[in-house]
Amino acid sequence: MSGVKHYFTVFGYYAKLAIQRQLEYPLFLVSWLLMIPTQYFAGIWMLRIIVDKFQPLEGWTFNDLAFLYGLGLLSHGLVVVFFIPTWGTESAVLRGEFDRLLLRPLNVFFQFITGYFNFIGLIDLIPGIVIFLYAAHAVDFNWGLLSILKLIITIIGGVLIRGGIYTIVGAVAFWTKRSGNLIGMTIATLERTTMYPLTLYPYVVQVVLTFLLPIGFISFYPAESFLEKKASLELPFDMTIGTLIVGLVCMAVAYLVFRQGLRRYESAGS
Repeated sequence: MSGVKHYFTVFGYYAKLAIQRQLEYPLFLVSWLLMIPTQYFAGIWMLRIIVDKFQPLEGWTFNDLAFLYGLGLLSHGLVVVFFIPTWGTESAVLRGEFDRLLLRPLNVFFQFITGYFNFIGLIDLIPGIVIFLYAAHAVDFNWGLLSILKLIITIIGGVLIRGGIYTIVGAVAFWTKRSGNLIGMTIATLERTTMYPLTLYPYVVQVVLTFLLPIGFISFYPAESFLEKKASLELPFDMTIGTLIVGLVCMAVAYLVFRQGLRRYESAGS
């Protein structure tokens, strides 16, 4: 128990230092505040145009799509806060940043993930919260205690899935010294595929995005459950629990891949 407390204390210090560093550049904070919400509000506006022009997509109205989109953005915003170091694994490997992490008496993965608490990334949550609250009102979402609990579990599971995927893709750099392009492609894939119902894609793609790259569990399957639509995937338990289970499995696999990759790490040298 004391060990867990120690790690939380260390994380607190890391977060405090990271916030202080980021607040040294207020203009960057302002530019991020203008750019990020604009980007995602433009995304929801595009959904509006698509639905108005082509009618509901596979039975999903604009309000349904907004709910799906907002739900996905909530986990995205938190990943940007807590897991953004995984986007820079390639740089960390090439610059030998793991040298100092390996010398400290702390878990290397913990140090790597918590070493940069992206306080500014909280801005990414703004469009997600706004869009989700609008959509929740539009679809008459039940804000009962059970529904709120399921929502929290879904968001946590979505964060773990996203974080696990980014960790695995970033860890490719331990073997190849390159993973930046893969990370960029993965970010784009996650952003695009969580905007639309999985049923829009061919069956093979649906299988891949469910079992190989479990993006469907981030928002699509939970949204189906919340909106009481016909389930595309039958599980012996609630889909929100399924999202959490998949998220935990993703993070466990990601941690193992990271540890294996760390064994292949070559110091920067002198």
